[in-house]
Amino acid sequence: MLMQNEPSSQTNMKKYYLLWVSLCGFILINCSPTKQIVLQTLEPSPVTISSTIKKVGIVNRSLPQNDLNGETGIDRMVAVEERYINEKGRGAALNGLYEELLKDARFESIKILDSVSPTLLDFGTAPDSISWQTIETICRKYGVDVIFSMAYFDTDTKVSLKKASMLQPNLMRVKTKVPAQEITLETLIENGWKIYDPNDRAIIDEFVFNDQIISKGMGIDPIDAFRAIEGRKDTIIGQSKATGVTYGQRLLPFNNQLLRDYYVRGSQNLERAGDLAENGAWDQAAELWRSELESPNEKVRSKSCHNLAVSFERIDDLDGALEWASKALELDASKSGLAYVESLRKRIEQKMVVQQQIDGSAMGK
Repeated sequence: MLMQNEPSSQTNMKKYYLLWVSLCGFILINCSPTKQIVLQTLEPSPVTISSTIKKVGIVNRSLPQNDLNGETGIDRMVAVEERYINEKGRGAALNGLYEELLKDARFESIKILDSVSPTLLDFGTAPDSISWQTIETICRKYGVDVIFSMAYFDTDTKVSLKKASMLQPNLMRVKTKVPAQEITLETLIENGWKIYDPNDRAIIDEFVFNDQIISKGMGIDPIDAFRAIEGRKDTIIGQSKATGVTYGQRLLPFNNQLLRDYYVRGSQNLERAGDLAENGAWDQAAELWRSELESPNEKVRSKSCHNLAVSFERIDDLDGALEWASKALELDASKSGLAYVESLRKRIEQKMVVQQQIDGSAMGK
């Protein structure tokens, strides 16, 4: 009898344990001294372009893959297609960047320099080996101020096969299951870019994209399975163009998100205001926080000041947010309060940079 009851006892113990864990989690969540709000921010572009740069030249320094030696059967078919994809992918990436830069009103002209001799394009890669004189020669010859270079473009595909089965109509046009081969192509696309400024003799930016495309096909044999793959070339070429577009967007400010904590424990007004803020009634919550500025409890006054700072930051009034965050820090010199003040100061600096970038990109040609 004991042996029969033991599993039931263990099950009940597990149920009680899970219930206890859930209850503890519920209590911890509901007793948390803070809640969070997600703020949408506009961050400065990771690439800073001088206002004196008006004319852009784009060059292709990537080397094509032509080696098919030793490839046979399905590997050769993949290699042949890979060569086609590389050629078209390079062109798509260059055009993607070209089209994106055309949208940036800071630039007077954008040129793809496809007639530069290979000799001139061999101007080095490492900062200490770059022939800036050669870059200056290209800029003078083609009338550009800066060189955007596709440093390399490469695709590498791993081929794998496995046995499978598929439905195929027989002579009576009835679909029956027959042995088949499933092919999987895992293609890694690597696309690297650099920007050379001959005036300052500096590499303004360098960035590498890594994307993976997985394609599958099924057939009665490996070659038939390879031919059954749909849309692989268009997908890879489309992704290649997207890397060029994305690289052009590195010159512009970008949207981001950050989390801010606000206090919901310490007094009845803080608790009520926390519920109001959570439900979107931030103006009403702010009234309650302001009412606590006369509280005899210094911690409550500090928390209220902090919450007011968050409410100002929420509407993008960063100066107002910094003023309230500084008051909170004066009342309670905590590490978190100091970190918040420093974060706001950084955001104010970044906002100025963002505005300069927006003004520059929006200027008429």
